[in-house]
Amino acid sequence: MTLLQSTMLMLTVSCALLLIGFSARASRWGPALMMLGIVGALLLIAYNIFQLVHAQ
Repeated sequence: MTLLQSTMLMLTVSCALLLIGFSARASRWGPALMMLGIVGALLLIAYNIFQLVHAQ
């Protein structure tokens, strides 16, 4: 899997978590899903930096 494909997959998952969490923000688990989406996006940025720094 290339860097672009893995990035798009992780971005899709984190955006889906943000979307579902925002739609259910009145419930107890909605904000938790939004937090997971935010953490996923931050991990995506860290993963891309790591892959670019350690590229051979």
